[in-house]
Amino acid sequence: MPRFMYSGCTISAGFTGTSVAIKLMDDSLRNWFTVNLDDSLFTFESNDSSGFYQLAEHLPDTVHRISITRRTEWHGGNTSFAGFVLDQGKGLLLIPKLSRTLEFIGNSLTCGYGNEGESRKSHFEYRTENGYLAYGAIVARALNANYVAICRSGIGMYQSYGGDRDFVQPKLYDEIVVGSGARWNYRDNPPDVVVIELGANDLVKPLDSVLFVDAYVNFVKKLRTQYPEADIICASGPTLPGDNTLTFQTYVQAVYAQFAAIDKRIHYFHFGTIDANGSDWHPNLEEHQQMADALLPFIKDLKNW
Repeated sequence: MPRFMYSGCTISAGFTGTSVAIKLMDDSLRNWFTVNLDDSLFTFESNDSSGFYQLAEHLPDTVHRISITRRTEWHGGNTSFAGFVLDQGKGLLLIPKLSRTLEFIGNSLTCGYGNEGESRKSHFEYRTENGYLAYGAIVARALNANYVAICRSGIGMYQSYGGDRDFVQPKLYDEIVVGSGARWNYRDNPPDVVVIELGANDLVKPLDSVLFVDAYVNFVKKLRTQYPEADIICASGPTLPGDNTLTFQTYVQAVYAQFAAIDKRIHYFHFGTIDANGSDWHPNLEEHQQMADALLPFIKDLKNW
């Protein structure tokens, strides 16, 4: 069965008939999903050990389109997709393949951590993490693009939020699912644009700027090797209230400066300032939309989309 673990992973299909169910086997029975059925949105928690979830009944007997997107991140474990269940005699339909792809490499912001939390005083809960409405997913839908997110809360480029130098994207980026040696096929899945949203966690603990910049530069070189034609955006921010992120911006700009003269498809972007009203000082839904509104015109101008 196909397996996945990142927030933003989506299963989409067309189908005919009056009902639809899905079979999802979930490692932890605590992940949440957003369903988009004929442009009607609703959610469900994958908490049934049988893996069977009835998503709709009594629909008009016509053609429908459905997408199921995982809202929650990797530490919820792997989810396995065992198929759709339709009315007897009905079948699935091919849907148009999107021609554009955006890849977002990030931390908790890209995951959608706490964006449905009540306030900054709220703490992490699976039900309040909504990767479907994280800034990157919003941008991808606005551009009618495939969305790929490689993101983990707390992860860094050189060191993690807690200072762990093994919990970093350069070491974990190639991992598709937990507990597997399988690696992503980069050649057959090239994105048009890659957005790197990393660095804030690195700065929580004492950090050698040279080591951080070197790690970032080497990671960009890896991306360029696997994606020769992609535009790569090195993003900093967003800035929080009372938060001096000039150091963060300076480090990312130093990375960009090393490529500016030799690779015109590498870019620098700053998200601007947000209030961070989601759980544990993360952006809420409104602020994710604000981040998306800042990034969207940048990518449109970059690609002439």
